Amino acid sequence: MWLAFFKGGWQVFSRLLMATLCFMLSTSGWSNEDGQFQVKGDAAILGDLDSGVILFQQNAEMRHHPASLTKVMTLYLAYEALANGQMNLEEQLPVSERAWRQGGSKTFVKVGDKVRVEDLIYGIAVQSGNDACVVIGEHLAGSEEGFADLMNKKAKALGMNATHFVNASGLPDDNHYTTAKDLFLLASAIVRDFPQYHHYSQEKQYTFNGIRQYNRNRLLWRDPSITGLKTGHTQAAGYCMIATNEVEGQRLGAVILGAASSKIREEEALRLLRYGNRNFETVRFYETGKVVRKLRVWKGETTHVDGVAQRTLAVTVPRKDRYRLEVGLIYKDPLLAPLAKGDEIGTLVVKMGDAEIVKRPLVAAHEVKEAGFFGSLTDSVRLKLGW
Repeated sequence: MWLAFFKGGWQVFSRLLMATLCFMLSTSGWSNEDGQFQVKGDAAILGDLDSGVILFQQNAEMRHHPASLTKVMTLYLAYEALANGQMNLEEQLPVSERAWRQGGSKTFVKVGDKVRVEDLIYGIAVQSGNDACVVIGEHLAGSEEGFADLMNKKAKALGMNATHFVNASGLPDDNHYTTAKDLFLLASAIVRDFPQYHHYSQEKQYTFNGIRQYNRNRLLWRDPSITGLKTGHTQAAGYCMIATNEVEGQRLGAVILGAASSKIREEEALRLLRYGNRNFETVRFYETGKVVRKLRVWKGETTHVDGVAQRTLAVTVPRKDRYRLEVGLIYKDPLLAPLAKGDEIGTLVVKMGDAEIVKRPLVAAHEVKEAGFFGSLTDSVRLKLGW
C-alpha cells in the first residue's frame, strides 16, 4: 500500500523507477553559467555528509597520495574500538621504539612510556602525530602492517574501492593511495557512525608532555560553522584537506587534494562549503529510529507495530526545488505476524516530480509474536470478510 505524507495524490505503483539525486544535480562542475570554474588543486569534491549527494567534483576518482588524511581512517578504527569496548579512553598503551622513531609530525610520545588512549586520539586529531598513530595501530592489530590490513578491510566495507593503505599515518609510499571520492565516503562514515567522538577534530590546540601544538586546520579559527576534519601535506601529495561544516542542520564535506599551499587548500575548501550552503538545501524527513507510522498487524499478540526509519532519510536539492519534494510510504498489506525487531516492513520513498530520488527501509521497532490458535483464526476470518 502507498501512503503519501507530503502533498498527496500519488498513485499506487508496483515497481519504483531507480534514480539518484545526482540525476538532477550537476556533478561535473559548478552550476555557474559558463561552467568554467575549477578548484585550484589536483582533485576536489563537495557533498552532503548525510544524504551522500555530490554537489561538485573535479578529478574525484583520480588516484592521489592522501598524506595525513590517512589519519581519518586511523581515527575511524580507534573510535570503532572505543564504541565496541575493545579499548577505553583511560587505558594506557605502551610506546614502542618503532612508534617513537616515526618521522614527520609528532605527538612526542616517549619510548617505553604508557600513554592514555585519549591523549593519543588528541595527538592524532589535533597534532597529527605519526607516532600516536603507530601506538594505536600496534595495540589494535599487533603491528602497523596488521593495522594497515584492518584499514583496507574497513575501506572496502565503506565502499572505498580505489583506496589502499600501507601505514597508519600517511607517510609516502607508492602503494598508499586514495581518491577524493573515497575520502568523502570516509568523512561521511566517521561523522555518521561516531558523532560522540567528533569533537576531537574540532579542538584548536592540545598540550602533551609540556608541548603545546595547534590544529593545522586553520578554518576552525575563520568560520564558526567548521566542524573538522583533517589536513595533510607531503611533497608527493601537496597540500590536502577534508573540511566539514554544519549550517542550519546541513552538514557538508569538501575534499581538496594536491593544492600548492596551505592557504590555497583552505580558501578552496571554504569556497566549496559556502557554495553548497548557499545553493542547496538538505531536507531531513526522518532520523534513524524515528517512528514514522503505526502499522496494523494481523494474527499477532498485539495489533500494531511501530514502523521506524532504519537510516536517516535526508535529501539534498537546489533550494529552488525544495517545494517539489514528496515523501511517501509503501508497505505490506496485510502485514502478518510473527515479526522480529528490525524486520523490513515497508519502504520510505522520496520523489521529485515523477523521479524517485532516494528510498530507505522502514523496519519494525519491536517484536510482534504470533497469536495463539483462536487469535489467528479470528484474524483470518476478518481478513477474508474484509472487516
